[in-house]
Amino acid sequence: MRKLMLAAAMLLPLSAMAEVKVVDAWIPEAPPNAQAMAAFMVMENDEDKEVKVLSAFAPGFNTIELHKSVEVDGMHKMIKQDAFVIPSMGSLTLKPGSYHIMLIGVQDPRPKAGDVIPVRLDFADGKQMTVQVPVKKRADMMQRMENMQKMQGH
Repeated sequence: MRKLMLAAAMLLPLSAMAEVKVVDAWIPEAPPNAQAMAAFMVMENDEDKEVKVLSAFAPGFNTIELHKSVEVDGMHKMIKQDAFVIPSMGSLTLKPGSYHIMLIGVQDPRPKAGDVIPVRLDFADGKQMTVQVPVKKRADMMQRMENMQKMQGH
């Protein structure tokens, strides 16, 4: 019995370490009069079950929404999502032209390149994670998009 309890105790740190990891987070700097910005990142899930992001929050914006960009009849349109689903033992990439976190109603002072915006992710299980997301110049954004496409084999 004692060995069983010890074995169970040794497994606890492993299960506690299972979580979503966020990498390559960034927000492109917006033009001066833009009323919205978008956050992009890769969310990696090392759990054996899917994880859902239900909402997000960031200071300095009136509304935060989860979106997916799609092309319909040659027109690009953004569709609000109820959740982002990160597959078990997989990842979900938020990138231009696809999934993203829409930051609506930019407040003053406006975020600029070099700033870091704390974006809180709210998960279906009640957990939260805050990601420090840097604002990048548009030239940096274009380089990031090219690099992401190369990594994905496009």
